[in-house]
Amino acid sequence: MKWIDEIILGLTDTYGTNNPYELCRVLNILIIKVNPFNRLLNGEPSLYIRNLFEIGREAIIIMNNLHYSYEKFYIMHELGHAILHPNIINSWNENLANIGKLEKQANYFAFKLSKLKFDPISMKNFTIEQIASCLKVPEKALKQLVNI
Repeated sequence: MKWIDEIILGLTDTYGTNNPYELCRVLNILIIKVNPFNRLLNGEPSLYIRNLFEIGREAIIIMNNLHYSYEKFYIMHELGHAILHPNIINSWNENLANIGKLEKQANYFAFKLSKLKFDPISMKNFTIEQIASCLKVPEKALKQLVNI
């Protein structure tokens, strides 16, 4: 996914940061924290919407009860949808044939943007669940990337 690496490099060079909150600010993407049971989330921790309420604003909707590390990862994931998938309307209501591919790309974007350090030697005998816990990233996202 070299093309995603190049996009991330361009972003961080242009804006001088990999902080997803700052990137959302300069890209004019709203971050809206909502109750975990909000119907917009459809049972997911976060959602990207390209045209919020048809007023031309992009938004990331995210649960308001996430640990900071997970919140940050999910914002990076949704930011990945915003940047990598300009033709989608939102991150959960798209062509199901492509959803797995789009999710992998958004997860890859989030992992690369976060610049997480992973030491395979020290985690040699860890399970995926344990590695995800140590890195403070969603297990589902890590499993998806391991299977790339």
